[in-house]
Amino acid sequence: MPFDIFVQVLLNGILLGGIYALVAFGLSLVYGVAHILNIAHGTLLAISGVFASLVYMHTGWHPLLIIPMIVVPIFAFGYLFHAGLLRPLASRGKHDETIGTVLITTGALIMMSDITGFAAGTQQRNIPVRSEMLEIGDIILPWSQIWILGGIVILTIALHLYLKYAWFGRAVRAVTQDPLGATICGVNGARARALTFAAGSGLVAVAGVLYALVYPVDPYMGFSLTVRAFTIIVVGGIGNLAGAMIAGLLLGVAEAFTAFLWSPKWAPAISVILLLIILVVFPRGLASWQKT
Repeated sequence: MPFDIFVQVLLNGILLGGIYALVAFGLSLVYGVAHILNIAHGTLLAISGVFASLVYMHTGWHPLLIIPMIVVPIFAFGYLFHAGLLRPLASRGKHDETIGTVLITTGALIMMSDITGFAAGTQQRNIPVRSEMLEIGDIILPWSQIWILGGIVILTIALHLYLKYAWFGRAVRAVTQDPLGATICGVNGARARALTFAAGSGLVAVAGVLYALVYPVDPYMGFSLTVRAFTIIVVGGIGNLAGAMIAGLLLGVAEAFTAFLWSPKWAPAISVILLLIILVVFPRGLASWQKT
């Protein structure tokens, strides 16, 4: 493989992996705090990307203006979805709660995909932003992809600092580690879980807009994205942003090279294969490697 093509495929994989990591961050927060297996998580990315592309098609607005237009309603939807459908399950037994959340979020996946497909159509869409090219020798990269990758890095750092130093971030970590102790200290556990679910939904909405800038989206692609996100958080460790980022990059690069060297049809299977290989080597995920 020529070096310039190798570098371009590698950078495309890093960009894809960064977007996957953003999706996994939201799912990791939701599962770590609210203990919810949100099967519809990837579908939120799909519908966010679809509606972002429609907004761009009809208005021509810059994606930075479109992001808050998509994130705010998805955040509100996540909060209301948790408060209205998922919070009542907390009064049931742990087993019933787990099964109930899987059934509700699976039903939400089907309904949201069908409603979006009916309202916006089932064809693939994207946000065709024109971009200048960065040329380094034979390597040609769109500046838009470089800015997206930089934005992912900044957002990851900001999220890490917020969870570590902000009051809400400390409350989230307290609820994750000791729900009873957090309640005694004055943290409203139910409200923290609802806000965390909403924040995870908003984060995946950001990823949806960024994804549509580079790759096509459609209403029915959500489940495969959820599988990738679960793979990343299992490999990287629940609540471990650094581990999720590394796992996301590994998955993105593996998919990019598989699609280029073999076939795009085999790229989705890489997530399962990568999960099995890493869990054989590191049974507790990549987080265990940091302790060895």
